[in-house]
Amino acid sequence: MRSRVSFSPQNSAQYLLRIDDLTPCMNAPAWPALCALIRRHHLQPILGVVPDNHDPALGLDAPDPQFWPALRALEDSGATIGLHGYRHLCSARDFGLVPLHRRNEFVGVPEATQSEWIAAGLQILRGHGLDPAIWVAPRHGSDRATLRALREHGIATISDGFAARPYRHLDCTWIPQQLWQPLEKTHGLWTICLHPSTLTPAQIAELGAFVAAHSAQFTSVPRVLEEWPLSEQSFRDRLVANSAILRHHLRRLRSLIQPRRVCESRSSSSQ
Repeated sequence: MRSRVSFSPQNSAQYLLRIDDLTPCMNAPAWPALCALIRRHHLQPILGVVPDNHDPALGLDAPDPQFWPALRALEDSGATIGLHGYRHLCSARDFGLVPLHRRNEFVGVPEATQSEWIAAGLQILRGHGLDPAIWVAPRHGSDRATLRALREHGIATISDGFAARPYRHLDCTWIPQQLWQPLEKTHGLWTICLHPSTLTPAQIAELGAFVAAHSAQFTSVPRVLEEWPLSEQSFRDRLVANSAILRHHLRRLRSLIQPRRVCESRSSSSQ
């Protein structure tokens, strides 16, 4: 049994693994490898499940008959099931509370419709014997109406936001998600979000090496909620979040500009 830990900036970092875009029809060769890694290291990840996927980018293959039993087994071993939207059709075009992507599924949709989608998604997952306990918004797309609808249906924990600790905001508990690859940190709580459909064998190997080196530092949603002190999002938290979001958009801008410059350079040299 793990002992209760008192967290402070002097403690070593804690990590959560989150796996998104899970559907029974996904074409994701990395998924079995991730399941094996989870079992081998007794990880307790967040599993973001799309209840009724209509997004062809996530795969519309014939359903895997082992998908739902595998999720139930992982949940029985301590994984937390995340409600990852409803159909993953990201046609909304506005920034939400975590403004990383303008295109998402929920932001700006009427609250009554959001509530219907959330209720339908929960019913589907519960119908497969799962107990979703956390919200995982497709493309970080949540607004205040989303949070009200979630609370109405008994979900008040959010996997999102930029911070080094969980916090309270808008009557919900936010467990931050800041990484998309394993990175070593010195302190704080860090959620590593991965998508099986895009993971390469090299990335899986990198994750395996990181988990092997830091297995004792991986935690779970129940432990985070029990062990980490919670307070309202502070002004400093908001500054940290805004700085991280600004860096994200600057990186995206550079990635768009750089290929254009390369093309222009090649065009000039060929003249």
